[in-house]
Amino acid sequence: MAEKKTWIVTTSGDRPLGDIKKKLDEAGFKVDQVLEHVGCITGEASDDAAARARSIPGVTDVSPDVPIDIGPPDSPVTW
Repeated sequence: MAEKKTWIVTTSGDRPLGDIKKKLDEAGFKVDQVLEHVGCITGEASDDAAARARSIPGVTDVSPDVPIDIGPPDSPVTW
């Protein structure tokens, strides 16, 4: 079984997010959140499913979701 990763799907705004979510489900994505205000969808999928998602009309980008740690308050370096 292929390893699942978390992904962020960025959309163009040309299609309703509900339509894109349905196509992502069909492509093998397990959708977690639909972020209406920013036009993004997050979810879990294999690399193959992410590649299929890139060809869905209205999808402009599919990128891995990576953790970000900006450190504690007042730390001298944040990146």
